[in-house]
Amino acid sequence: MIWLLGGYMWLFIHRPFEVWPALGALQIERGYMLVMILVWMVTPGKSGLSNRIHAALGGLTLALLAAWLLSPYADMDGVTDVVESYFKVAVFYVLVVTTVRDERGLRRLGLAYLGAVSLYAAHSLLEFVGGRHEFRQGISRMIGVDVTYSDPNAFASTLLYSLPLALAFWLERPRRLPRILMLGFFGAICGCILLTGSRAGMVGLLFFGLIVLWIAFTRKGLFLLAGTAAAPLVVAVLSLALPEELQNRYLTLVDSSFGPPNAQSSAEGRLVGFEHGLRAWQRSPLVGHGPASFALASGLGSQAHNLYGQVLSELGLLGALALLGLVGCFTFNWLEARRLYREHPEMVLGADRYPRDLSYHLAGAMFINLLLLLLMGWAGHTLYRYNWQWFAAFQAVALHCVRLRAQACEQAACYSLPDLVLPRARPQPRGRAPAPEW
Repeated sequence: MIWLLGGYMWLFIHRPFEVWPALGALQIERGYMLVMILVWMVTPGKSGLSNRIHAALGGLTLALLAAWLLSPYADMDGVTDVVESYFKVAVFYVLVVTTVRDERGLRRLGLAYLGAVSLYAAHSLLEFVGGRHEFRQGISRMIGVDVTYSDPNAFASTLLYSLPLALAFWLERPRRLPRILMLGFFGAICGCILLTGSRAGMVGLLFFGLIVLWIAFTRKGLFLLAGTAAAPLVVAVLSLALPEELQNRYLTLVDSSFGPPNAQSSAEGRLVGFEHGLRAWQRSPLVGHGPASFALASGLGSQAHNLYGQVLSELGLLGALALLGLVGCFTFNWLEARRLYREHPEMVLGADRYPRDLSYHLAGAMFINLLLLLLMGWAGHTLYRYNWQWFAAFQAVALHCVRLRAQACEQAACYSLPDLVLPRARPQPRGRAPAPEW
């Protein structure tokens, strides 16, 4: 079942039925989901795991349903597609949290996700080298090979959200993946993000870099020193590696004169989307105007390009509270994982003071992804992206593994999930009974 889930993640991210339109008529994604559901039904050992984030996602789903049923735009083109896509992701969430029960399965699912993103990025880079790009705002910008998330900003976001997960595998002790492979992944993903010309992607990449420095240097003085030293190095590398048009594109973050006039209007459009979202929300404050209704409810005729304006105008106060609850559950899950490790120092295996298992790092990585989702949300209408539910499933399973480890340690029998780790028995002289191992 784990491999079926991993295959679906590749299918959903890479979307070959959009790359090759001839496959679209075969309804591959829908058929694959039906096969997964059938296999799930006959898979033994299914059980739900307890996590507060289930209630948060349930609240968001109810807010979406209420807004959709009461929306005056429910019959408009595209609205049904958004709702259908959301519920397909919700079904995948249920399949993950009921079948992935241990760290071994979680590891395989995480590697499948990174593998899917790697294939997607490699294919997109190959097409970009072959001349496939989007010319916008005076520059040639790398795009995804699919249709749904091919926009440079959406493509950069897809790649950016894979970095915290890769960081979790890097921090794992002992590290299971070769260091050269991990460095190659980080370098390739960062390079593709820079080639998109997405200023939001650049800001997200810099923010992720600061988080990495914060993790690497526990002392704030060293963190500030490392950040100060890294800034000119990053500028020097970008000035040598990027063409002049992309350099000017990113310099518009600090000085709009480096780009065309529409670059400045594009940046201001994020604030415009938030303001129009507030105005639309005031006309329907409780449930908003329904999913995918911002273009009509605001009168702009375009998307919000702002998560906060989108959620207020489309889902109203109920949706905003549900999203706030989801953010809180991500945060409390991470805090609980940290608390369990502080209360059970014996869970940290090895002589080093910092080695932690993959479950701990994945719980933290999903919190980092939450911060990135909120940051990137200022420059994108990301409310219905699959990442919210996928990362919630990853964190729920990771916290479940941490709880199992803590429970085992409370019973004076530390486990290394999913296998029991016992010290090697010493050879005993003949005629003497062997000493107990625990």
